[in-house]
Amino acid sequence: MGLFRKKNDDDGTTGARSSSPLVNTLCARLGVGYGGWDTVGPLRGPEQGTSIVFHIDDGTPIEREPFLKGTGVTREARAYSNRVEVWDGQTLLATYHDLTVGDVFAS
Repeated sequence: MGLFRKKNDDDGTTGARSSSPLVNTLCARLGVGYGGWDTVGPLRGPEQGTSIVFHIDDGTPIEREPFLKGTGVTREARAYSNRVEVWDGQTLLATYHDLTVGDVFAS
């Protein structure tokens, strides 16, 4: 698993699938398309976990330079041993108790 992934096609369109099954699952549950890029890193703070930041395609018109990748609209998933939380900035959008940090690495 790479730390940075992009969609398989490079034609500038969004809505493709991530190479991460967890990101694909989160996009489907949130009712949005995959926006082209996602990153994984350790979660900072008192709880041990993983932070996954992924671009989404929610239908928002994209006005950016053509060389920039992704949609620019992001969500952060915080994966813990007993749940995954999805955040839009400081707003908690969803908590999934059937997904855990183990799903980040498809273990």
